[in-house]
Amino acid sequence: MAFGTSDIEQVRASGFPGGAAGEGVWFLPGVVLLRWRSEACERLFQAYVDGRWAGVTSHPEQRELLVACEHEHPAAIEVVWVSPDCKYVDYSGHLSGWHEGDGAHAVIEVVRQGVLPADGTAVLYWDGGTGAVDYTSALAERSIWAGLSETWGWGLDGFGVGDFGYSGTGAPGWGRGDFGRGEFGFDADALEFVTEALSLGTYRFAVRIRDGVGNLDDGAAGELTVGIDPVPAGPRVSIDSYDEQSDRLVLQVVGD
Repeated sequence: MAFGTSDIEQVRASGFPGGAAGEGVWFLPGVVLLRWRSEACERLFQAYVDGRWAGVTSHPEQRELLVACEHEHPAAIEVVWVSPDCKYVDYSGHLSGWHEGDGAHAVIEVVRQGVLPADGTAVLYWDGGTGAVDYTSALAERSIWAGLSETWGWGLDGFGVGDFGYSGTGAPGWGRGDFGRGEFGFDADALEFVTEALSLGTYRFAVRIRDGVGNLDDGAAGELTVGIDPVPAGPRVSIDSYDEQSDRLVLQVVGD
């Protein structure tokens, strides 16, 4: 069978920007941008939404795909590799589907831009489901830049090419980040925080930026509310009996 799920990592689904209004970005309803990582060579990739074939890539190096997705309820999304001669074969009947806990992870993004400190750290806080974010204890933290070469630093390209005091060579390149979220003339990329599996409920998160000497920005701006609605696990069944003469199989539900 010319398909599989090995060598596919970090599948991410996000809204597709439709434009900007004021300082915010609005997303096209029902359109999802899928991204993933894979070292697979000479293969294409198919996407399935709620168990139905949703699209296929057109080039072996392509690692993103736009698919239609109902935006009013949780959706099961899977990415598989296929051999090029089978790119239009529907393998939905052979997929393993979701597992318990899928849909229960919150993903919080922090857009990296040149105004953030070169030695800065993004610090994630949350409310633990209580409704009020606890800023006394961090849930997680990550360095914003891996090194000075990633930032917009003086002298990183030809003298006078960048804006006053800045260069542009270290900024995320056009088409390499999230379209429409960067500063004018530059694209942006984002840091991701992925939580552990969460139970059904509503959670609040916030991110503060800490500079190299430990100073934090002034707080609660940008708090985000995330609703978690895990995809329920299906019932577990076992074989109760089998009558060979009548070719009758009886199954028993052993859990839900």
